Amino acid sequence: MITDKIDKAILSVVQRDGRVTNQSLAEQVNLSTAPCWRRLSKLENRGVVDRYVALLNRERVGLSVMVYIHVSLNDHNANTVEVFDRFVEQSTNILECYSVSGEYDYLLRVVAVDVNALEFFLMKKLLKLEPVRSANTSFVLKEKKYSTALPI
Repeated sequence: MITDKIDKAILSVVQRDGRVTNQSLAEQVNLSTAPCWRRLSKLENRGVVDRYVALLNRERVGLSVMVYIHVSLNDHNANTVEVFDRFVEQSTNILECYSVSGEYDYLLRVVAVDVNALEFFLMKKLLKLEPVRSANTSFVLKEKKYSTALPI
């Protein structure tokens, strides 16, 4: 999908600053504006650039608790997975969900306002869900590295 070092340079800049102007982007990758815009448009149209977002500081918006939760389901039949998938999609506290190999079935990244809100999410929502057999929670004590940039 990425054709050459110029595409890589464009993607590297856009990952750092999604609001970069075409003029600035072109200067940073040593292209004129029209070819730069065409290349970025092609990358967007091919789905290499998935979307543009604003990354918020979770603590500054009042979400002081972040945890990772390993979830095991009772079974893996289609209905069970569908119920769990629907719950994940509808829960705004769940930022990420991955189906994983190993001892657990899923890994969730969850945020909450405080420990009480997290307890409510765990005890009244997640663990009340019929397909869920168990959940093992790890609190994030300190964020050591956080990046959304892929190594291209």
